[in-house]
Amino acid sequence: MEKDGTRKKTENVVHQYKELFYKDEMLNNRVFLQGEPGMGKTTFLNKLALDWCNAVSEHNPDHKATFSDVDTLKEFRFLFQISLRDAIDQRDVLEMIKTQIIDMIYTGDKREETAKLLPQIMEREPCIIIMDGLNEWVDRLNKCVIPLLAQCLTKCVSVITTRPWIMVDERIKDSEINTLIEIEGIIDAEDLAKKITHSLQTCNVKTHAGFMTYVNERRLRHCLTSPWRITLLVNLWMNYKLSGSSCEINCILIDILFKNANARKGYFHKGTSFQCLSQTCFIKQQIDIFDALANAAFSLTFSSHKCVVFTERELLNHMSEFQLDFCLRAGVLTKRCSPTISDQDAQFSFVHETVQEFLAACYIANSNQVLIEHFQIHTKYNVLEMSETIIYLCGLDCKKANTLINRLADAKFLNDINHGLSIYVQGIVGQKEIMAFLTDNNTKKNVLKSDNDGMKYAKRCLALSVLFQRMIIAGYIEAKASGEKEIVLNCRDFTFYAYLNEADLNALKMLLLTNKSDVRSLILESNVLQTSEILTVVQQSKLCLKRVMMTVTPEINKALYHTSIQEIYYIGKIDVSYSCVFPSLSKLAFLHIRDSTFFEDIDLPDTIQHISLSICTCTAVFIRRLLVRLSALKHYVCFDLNTVSVTESNTHIFQQELLSSDMKNILLVVTNGNIDLYHLIRCSSIGTLSIELADCASLESEFLYTLNKLTTLYLRGIYTGRCDLKLPASLQCIGLQKCECSSEWLYSLLITLSSFDHPVKCVLWDVVLQSSGDTIGDEFNTHVSDLRSEILSNDLSNIEILVKNGSTELFEILRDTSIEILDLRTADSASLASEILHTLNKLTTLFLRGTYTGRCDLKLPASLQCISLQKCQCSSDWLCSLLITLSSLDHPVKCELLDVVLQSSGDTIGDELNTHVSDLRSEILSNDLSNIEILVKNGSTELFEILRDTSIGILDIRTADSASLASKILHTLNKLTKLYLWGTYTGRCDLKLPASLQCISLQECECSSEWLCSLLITLSSFEHPVTCELWDVILQYSGDTLGDERHTHVSDLRSEILSNDMSNIEIMVKRGSKELFEILRDTSIRILDL
Repeated sequence: MEKDGTRKKTENVVHQYKELFYKDEMLNNRVFLQGEPGMGKTTFLNKLALDWCNAVSEHNPDHKATFSDVDTLKEFRFLFQISLRDAIDQRDVLEMIKTQIIDMIYTGDKREETAKLLPQIMEREPCIIIMDGLNEWVDRLNKCVIPLLAQCLTKCVSVITTRPWIMVDERIKDSEINTLIEIEGIIDAEDLAKKITHSLQTCNVKTHAGFMTYVNERRLRHCLTSPWRITLLVNLWMNYKLSGSSCEINCILIDILFKNANARKGYFHKGTSFQCLSQTCFIKQQIDIFDALANAAFSLTFSSHKCVVFTERELLNHMSEFQLDFCLRAGVLTKRCSPTISDQDAQFSFVHETVQEFLAACYIANSNQVLIEHFQIHTKYNVLEMSETIIYLCGLDCKKANTLINRLADAKFLNDINHGLSIYVQGIVGQKEIMAFLTDNNTKKNVLKSDNDGMKYAKRCLALSVLFQRMIIAGYIEAKASGEKEIVLNCRDFTFYAYLNEADLNALKMLLLTNKSDVRSLILESNVLQTSEILTVVQQSKLCLKRVMMTVTPEINKALYHTSIQEIYYIGKIDVSYSCVFPSLSKLAFLHIRDSTFFEDIDLPDTIQHISLSICTCTAVFIRRLLVRLSALKHYVCFDLNTVSVTESNTHIFQQELLSSDMKNILLVVTNGNIDLYHLIRCSSIGTLSIELADCASLESEFLYTLNKLTTLYLRGIYTGRCDLKLPASLQCIGLQKCECSSEWLYSLLITLSSFDHPVKCVLWDVVLQSSGDTIGDEFNTHVSDLRSEILSNDLSNIEILVKNGSTELFEILRDTSIEILDLRTADSASLASEILHTLNKLTTLFLRGTYTGRCDLKLPASLQCISLQKCQCSSDWLCSLLITLSSLDHPVKCELLDVVLQSSGDTIGDELNTHVSDLRSEILSNDLSNIEILVKNGSTELFEILRDTSIGILDIRTADSASLASKILHTLNKLTKLYLWGTYTGRCDLKLPASLQCISLQECECSSEWLCSLLITLSSFEHPVTCELWDVILQYSGDTLGDERHTHVSDLRSEILSNDMSNIEIMVKRGSKELFEILRDTSIRILDL
């Protein structure tokens, strides 16, 4: 887990238990182990439990532990092993331990006594809780995605196994993941195969070399990644001839199991059923049982929630008692009993989840088309969750598989894939991160937490595109291996990644040529296509092709003429003839050219939004002409120059035109720039500049001040010494995107910014501050001390500071300074900043984002006037304690709750916690909150319940939905004097206003005449004067509603408003309308403010 919440694959292999349980010497409270089916997740947990037993007992000196540091396990006094598939209708981890462990060991009073001791033991003693199969567990209330464990159990480590698609769930927050480990399969597959081959025979008739030859000839190496599959494959190799189809392997497995139950023998006639059944001997005569299993597998897999554990009653809905008994004897189904439940409630499951998925695919393949049409699209990830079943279905009936994919891959899912490929072609995602992702062999890997905000969302979309393509490739390979004659799988996006193996590349090529008339993305990092094949795709997808990335040739470039292409990434030298094509591309928004030379101008369409040149050589005139051309556009445009060499810089041709152009709309990004490049833009009117390396900044220092229209400057790189940037007076924002700098440099930067006579923003996005230990010497320390004194004596109130990934050293620089606005983008940064917040005695506004739990321990300065929770998830006790802290300030303070998700009480457990929340509730009610103005944008029932009966004085509600939720508690706010409303309101006004209200202000509202009439009637019932402010109110015309009944109702309200005494109401109107004033006609209002 990175500091910004992203999940990044590293090349670090876990060699010790310490690496699993600890991070930077701190205990990892929750560790996720993800892996594909059969990769060894359950086996690893079983081995972990065995290692722990041997470590603490020391009774087996011959035991060979998984990792060398077995003594690490001795630090944990208890280990609890839980099977989540057996935790039916249970949410609480303690409850699971009681059912699966305590109830199995103890009886009677001893059982109850042990159950009572369990919470105390887990709170006091270091414990390991291993939970197997998160993907096989479902919360009965559908609220939690992880079993509940009290936060007070800080000495417990939870190790949870799951399939990767579960990590897609947006309810799994970044803060809930300490470590995410991938189980990728076997370290030495051939060694395992050798040992299995040796163990299955006595005279070594069949050799390991023979097995590997068989695997290579039939391209079955993909089966060697999974311990379960390799074991099965060795067994089948010794007894069967295999085609390489996974469907066939599952059929033979089931056939072997049927044989064990003394099934009758029988064979399928050639061509009468699925080809994968052709080698079976015991399924034909038991086909009714096979079909019943398929029916059960499908129904239990694709019910409202996926079941991998079920009851006898559920199974008997799909098969007879005789069939169930046969399946149990065969071992296709397993039965688990417990002393605490009756036999009829025993738990059943398939021998392996992949068998269940294969049988579900068989049921779909045997069904009619109506079945697929009834599939419900619950989430945009259904198609990925079903990927194993879909791949099997490709081998059984590829046409149906294609229909199902088209059904599940809805427009939103496909748009996300489109977005992911777009940000990949544009290079927005870092290459190292992307390569780590692409080289991963697992199908569903590192899919990031759902977040429609910026980079996290972009990375997730790219991950989805990779996962979807992998599924399609696997489906094609399975269909081919299964002998499907007509392989049709619709796919619009084709990315030939450099790291795909030969089999995958060939499969993707065949898929491309099959879909050549409907291609949206063609990304070629591998040269697997002939020029003629590329030309065919481009010509036949002329109207739908959106992006290409490839080594370009004149023929390919010419083929793009008048296409609807939007994004082009060309690799290789291009000549002036290429430029003739660009103006014809009426939708072209992004153009990247790499490894080329430019001497003459290139003509671009007005639609261009981003042009990028990397590792190119350009003349000075070419750069000037292009900048002038871009400045003429009427929209914002990015010009990216990465390692660009400038020639003929001594000429002044087109220099005057450049200086006279208005370039405020251009973001110029320079990576590895040189002095000739910077001289080109000296004294220009560039509006936004990004410098990617510190060397560039040193070059820029001498001419930055000449850019008198520059408003935003971004920096990346390493900066030491004193900051000597000569910043232009026009600067409004400086952003350190990814920097490492000395404290001396940052001090002097802030001092420089404080000299500006206008507000300026300093964005510290990803800044690593060199510790004082990195530099030495009395002279240096004295110099830093002088800078410290200087920054404290300067007025920094014009600087707004934003911190994303902060550090203790960074916040120490801000201690005691006079900054007025601080924006903290993560909870970790807020925690670090808390130590110095109270010293910022000029701080007026604090912005927060992130996840906050426990009691709020922020030490807020007395100067604070506004705290704004921008995008936060927090517990009720954190928010309560924040409000209590704010109430202690002796002046008015605003608390903005813009996008706050409040954790429901169901997310936490325990009497102690409930008592704590109850105490906070009592405390908040006893405190005077009348100094707090609360603004709510996206509210919830739980949030407004916190405000119930409190003494807040001002409430600002930004949406009609929030106002509707707040209506239930408004009448309890007996100190509320002013209420602000925004949004659209119709029907009768049903707001239950408190008697204390003195002013209601409609800020930006659209409402019906019925709603406004009933609001005024409600206000007229008050026994004291009340102001109704109509700032920006649009009244819906009577024509917007219709019907005699409605007109009669409005007429009745009109009569009621005329009969009421409204002399207590002062009405203020800023932007009125004829319809609005008609409502006031003949009323008894006494004061009108226009």
